[in-house]
Amino acid sequence: MSETSSPPACDLQVDFPFDYAAHLAGERRIGRLPRAAEGARVAVIGAGGSGLAAAYELLRAGCHPVVYEAERGADGPGGRRLGGRMYSRRLDDADSAVVELGCMRFPDSARLLRQYAERFGLHWEPFRENYAADVTPLTVLEVDGRQYRTHRITDLHDLHGDFRTAHTRWEEALSRIGLRQIQRDIAARNLGAVRRRWREVVDRYELWSFYRFLRDPEGVGLTHEEARILGTAGVGPAAWDCFFDLGLLEILRLVLCSEPSTQYCAREGISRLAEGFWVHRTTDAQGRHTSLEDVNGGALRPAVVALDVEPDASRGVVVHTADGHRERFAAAVFTPQLHLLETGVEVRSTVPGPPPLGPRMRRAIRRLHYWQSSKTALVVDRPFWKGTTLDGVTLTDRLPRAAYTLDYGPARRPGGRSGVLYLSFTWAQDAMKVSASSLEERVALFVRDLADIHPEVANELHRQARSGQAVTISWENEQNFRGLCRFSRPGDHLFQRDLFSHFMKDFAGRPAVPGEPPNALFLAGDDTSWSPGWLDHALASGINAAWGVLRLLGSDSEPGNPGPGDMWNDPDYAPMPLRQPSGTGSGD
Repeated sequence: MSETSSPPACDLQVDFPFDYAAHLAGERRIGRLPRAAEGARVAVIGAGGSGLAAAYELLRAGCHPVVYEAERGADGPGGRRLGGRMYSRRLDDADSAVVELGCMRFPDSARLLRQYAERFGLHWEPFRENYAADVTPLTVLEVDGRQYRTHRITDLHDLHGDFRTAHTRWEEALSRIGLRQIQRDIAARNLGAVRRRWREVVDRYELWSFYRFLRDPEGVGLTHEEARILGTAGVGPAAWDCFFDLGLLEILRLVLCSEPSTQYCAREGISRLAEGFWVHRTTDAQGRHTSLEDVNGGALRPAVVALDVEPDASRGVVVHTADGHRERFAAAVFTPQLHLLETGVEVRSTVPGPPPLGPRMRRAIRRLHYWQSSKTALVVDRPFWKGTTLDGVTLTDRLPRAAYTLDYGPARRPGGRSGVLYLSFTWAQDAMKVSASSLEERVALFVRDLADIHPEVANELHRQARSGQAVTISWENEQNFRGLCRFSRPGDHLFQRDLFSHFMKDFAGRPAVPGEPPNALFLAGDDTSWSPGWLDHALASGINAAWGVLRLLGSDSEPGNPGPGDMWNDPDYAPMPLRQPSGTGSGD
């Protein structure tokens, strides 16, 4: 790959560049239980992406995973909803249209996700992302009352002088700090070079916010106005001004895995991936055909309220549920948002000894920051926006912030609907503005602004709002979420390193997190991944936890197929601590 060619988005996580997709390619397994441990029962708490991936791979390795879920869903197994943030709704069975209330776009760099999706029979369609000229008819940026109609982001260079300067300097800064070269190094699998360059970025910018990088002369060096217009127009999927106070490392990880890439959506709805994990008949380590649905008797177990975790890992974990039942398991994988360990699930030890979570882990959990996110969609009988300025993506500094139009093709049956207009998709303070508003109030507010931005379709938009069916969600109001996902702030690198490292216990010869007991509880989920919000990385966190469970139960990785924990002490993989100024602690 030449130095001047555009590097691909990273298909590996820069902080731990293990190739999970290659590890599980074809019929590869993460390991096999020894005969004496075959059928070991493992509790998997949370039926989101990470929990389902962990349960599915544990099943293939010879365990008996038992899956628990707190979210209710009338159509789900046992009255529980599969999927977590994979939350699709088809409002009528005759509709082809699907509303994605959680995850809705996935970069082509997400190879692990794409492997599972292919196995489970999902179909991908290019997502109408902003400035994606090949699939998005028009991206309309409306800011400060002025409208800019574009196809590619570079079209704005000739339309807005501040944006030309801001975007050009942003791209130059990414190259100057080595981000584009890191992408080239990952594509070439030159992991030693990746580690050296990322080490420099972490040491230099771990305490910087995104906004500081945009403004500081040693970063992008923008004026306030230039940073503001760049934040409104966007520099990546949703990386707008509502993310200015995030840690810069969080933004750079997002850029690495998503730019440049083609974003896709699942034609059937991403909940179909969760259903695939549940019903897909695979073979266990002894060659028997089975599925998670089979070994769970067709139903998810109810919400977990307490976990008894003893210091002796051989004693396993006792799971207590909201219906009063209790059961002991050889191990447990906990995948929901980890703030639930402070507010909804008690983790305790019933015998004298160290607490189930060490002081560093408890500190890292307390430091998690969850981001509010709201989405409101209107399902309509047909894509009425075709041929108008609404046909594509609208970005604005008004209340809706981002609006998207999707056409799902012919309805499944007569009378069904095929169009979805996302009236608004917002984060942080923009989401909080409507958090207390009813569905009807939200629709009226968003339609008001969109009709003003697109006057030629205003009358039809109002008519469709009256005749269509709307649905909304504010993730900060969801009892088992309190926000769509966590994001790191400046200074959080060590906390995130500890969370990611929990699955390793002391398997590499010493505790991966100092002070963390080697018990049978494993934390996974989006909170423990290096780059939150991306389903591919949540799936990988489930694989990490499954590897840890198997190692605890005496399994080795398959010959010639080392797992994530097997690479832990390799200098190209080991999550890096921060370098400390002389005279201070080691950071470990």
